[in-house]
Amino acid sequence: MAQVQAPSSPFQHGVASGDPLEDRVILWTRISSDSPCVAVEYELANDAGFTEIIARGQLEARASADHTVHADPSGLEADQIYFYRFHALGHTSPTGRTRTLPGADAHHLRFAQVSCCKFNAGFFNAYGALAKRDDLQFLLHLGDYIYEASNTPPAGQTPGADIGRPFEPLHECKTLADYRCRYNQYHRDSDLQAMHAALPLIASVDDHEFADGAWREGADEHREERDGPWRDRVDAALQARAEWLPIRPVDPADPWRIYRSLSFGALADLHLTATRIYRDQPQAGEAMANPERTALGLAQRQWLFDALDRGRAQWQLIGNPSVMATTWKPGLPDTVLTALIKTKLVNSKGDGPDYDQWDGYPAEREIIYRYFQSNPANFVVLSGDIHVSMALELRADPYDQQSEPIAVEFVNTSITAQNFDDKMKWPPRSQSLAYEQELQQHLTHIKYVNLDGHGYNIVDVTPERLQVEWWHVNAVLTPSHEERCDQVMHVRPGSSKLIAGAL
Repeated sequence: MAQVQAPSSPFQHGVASGDPLEDRVILWTRISSDSPCVAVEYELANDAGFTEIIARGQLEARASADHTVHADPSGLEADQIYFYRFHALGHTSPTGRTRTLPGADAHHLRFAQVSCCKFNAGFFNAYGALAKRDDLQFLLHLGDYIYEASNTPPAGQTPGADIGRPFEPLHECKTLADYRCRYNQYHRDSDLQAMHAALPLIASVDDHEFADGAWREGADEHREERDGPWRDRVDAALQARAEWLPIRPVDPADPWRIYRSLSFGALADLHLTATRIYRDQPQAGEAMANPERTALGLAQRQWLFDALDRGRAQWQLIGNPSVMATTWKPGLPDTVLTALIKTKLVNSKGDGPDYDQWDGYPAEREIIYRYFQSNPANFVVLSGDIHVSMALELRADPYDQQSEPIAVEFVNTSITAQNFDDKMKWPPRSQSLAYEQELQQHLTHIKYVNLDGHGYNIVDVTPERLQVEWWHVNAVLTPSHEERCDQVMHVRPGSSKLIAGAL
């Protein structure tokens, strides 16, 4: 659990670390103060008692950065656990634990995969459960770290739960002050603080860091005559994110640049994509098939292929904000369509694909699939966004089960954002089971699905296999850290066929 701070302490938002590399890691905290500038000292040590301090430095928490600070100590050893803390205004922060990435000789990788953390939908129990683990190297966040939504959302967005966790501010975030206030609220949550104090963060984005249904020039509910220029809103959202998360700029000259790659020696490469603020506007109907349409943006698509071309590691991991596999098929029965509509895996009428996912950009997805087919590598797509636990085999023709799959996709569920049983208002793991069985009968490339659970994935990578565990907490509407492993699946090198069970 997060270490409780006295009301007089300036460290009311805990500590965090992130963007680890082999020899460095970002250390973060925030000072609660009205002063324009506060002096802050950080310490990094080999031990939790700080008897072996290996780095320290002076920082300034300025009002212009919302009193957040980032340290970036370098010269560290690969794959090592370190401890850190801050001092300011006569107080000492909680102690954080962090870890550098393994080096060129990496032979084992184990990390958590999460997304979709809606504050007013539930307690961050999954974060609290993650904080208790000591077997992970980092936490991969695939987006929707915050939800920008109003506490009384428009039609098409799911209202929060009546559990005493209203958003701050109550209205939708649109300005720098709004986004800062929302991150401030999230970082006061004890489970989120505990997670950050235990694990370094590697983060991408989805749409709710900005606005629901975000695209290159707008969003579903953004109206420039009411909300101001879209670019100004994205700039504000990105500034607040850069202030409040323990992240390092990918390109200091381009704050919009989020996509990037990480290397884990000969074992794995991780390529983090970000579609929402680069993509063409989602379109229904025949417009989806326009071969010029892009979800990645042309620059990011070229970067991805260049990065995959350079990749020499055994496993090529692609961090992806939204589900890549198709989740639509003509002639689906009403029961299957009900589940897919409620989880936004088909459009709201049930008569076509959900154009907000990769199904809405079929031409560009086909380009990616052709790359998978023509290159001898082990491609693994890690996806979030849809509040459903799934494992899927990707095929050029998803309905041809006689063809060989070209990649696999592992989808994590949400931390709290509502899924099928929440929306249907029935007990978890009750009526949903029949829907899941029928769903897999009609969409046979889905090898595992759980429509109800909230939690996280653990991705475990060795030269012999890549294995994923789906961990679900027992509750989100009440505080609890009880959890269970719902499923384990793995894939072997040289094959993209999913196998149930651990190896």
